[in-house]
Amino acid sequence: MTIFNQDMLIFQQTRNFSKNDFVILDQAGQQIAHVDTGGSTLGRMFVGARELTVFDGPDNPVIIVKDTMTVGRDRFEILDGNAGPLASLVKRITFFKTRVAISMLGEELELLGSIWDFDFQITGPGGVLGTVSRQWSGMGNALFGKSTYALRLAENLTVPQRQAVIGSVLALDLIREKQQRNS
Repeated sequence: MTIFNQDMLIFQQTRNFSKNDFVILDQAGQQIAHVDTGGSTLGRMFVGARELTVFDGPDNPVIIVKDTMTVGRDRFEILDGNAGPLASLVKRITFFKTRVAISMLGEELELLGSIWDFDFQITGPGGVLGTVSRQWSGMGNALFGKSTYALRLAENLTVPQRQAVIGSVLALDLIREKQQRNS
């Protein structure tokens, strides 16, 4: 079973001062992938997670999310497991609102809904590519830095589109974490 054969992915996040790791489950609750935080522990303690890698099985990286250092805007690159470019994501600040622009394989995507509450859709010229919704994982998990959200992917997506959407959702989580850290 591979992450790219699933239309529903459940992300269970474990976050603390030095990591932001995930387990990715299928709809039946079976683990099908995991996400590891990259970079040095000291760096993660001071500036947060800067790189996430999705593994579809042991030692099989399939998606890399990199936070590129820039002044001002948050900017992320979404890469495949061989470091080939898939998408870029930029946080733009406009009057009274934060907007995120995603460019995926030459297409501009839109985020509709509440990005910060993790209840939104990712749409493109062909329609809805994915829908994200936060799920309550219980008070105990919340106290220990664990949260859960679901990503429903459109059935007709290609593997590179699936990689770009999954990577974009993870990048949005890093942006949300940075914003919480700075407030």
